Amino acid sequence: MSCKEAKEPIAAETKNVVQDTVMQTSGKKTMGSSQIAQLHKQATAILTYRLENKPEKHAIIDVGVWEYEAAFREGAMSKPGEFAGHWIDFSENGTYEMGVYNEITGSGRYHYDNDTHLLLLVNNDEKVKPEEFELKLMQSVMIMMGKSTYQDNGFQAKLLKSEKRPTR
Repeated sequence: MSCKEAKEPIAAETKNVVQDTVMQTSGKKTMGSSQIAQLHKQATAILTYRLENKPEKHAIIDVGVWEYEAAFREGAMSKPGEFAGHWIDFSENGTYEMGVYNEITGSGRYHYDNDTHLLLLVNNDEKVKPEEFELKLMQSVMIMMGKSTYQDNGFQAKLLKSEKRPTR
């Protein structure tokens, strides 16, 4: 019997659109909820391990707020000003918040390894997939290059350090 002739309907897995618009990649658009849940669980275990074994803090990341200047995703460069007001704020205690102007759109825990330059972000919302980036840091500029670990390799962004979160 073919699937067209099946008596019982076959339930399709729901697909979730996840994360802030800046870091939206094609992999995130089509990832199923069970796959996201599995990745979130694995990333939480990895994050816990990294925090226990390399708990160092890095002022270059957690002092100030990082504002998105430009992003490359899905094969296209963002338009000038497209991400005005988008930011991510890393705290010294290993947590982060992200948002657009005064609105917080996500929060979670992170780990940055200064030796490998890898940044792991695990959102507090289990429906949001984890993300991993290689960082290039130069004083007040951060370049985020997505890694394939969680299908972020189609994403790159340039962020500028600011003293405070942007407001309208």
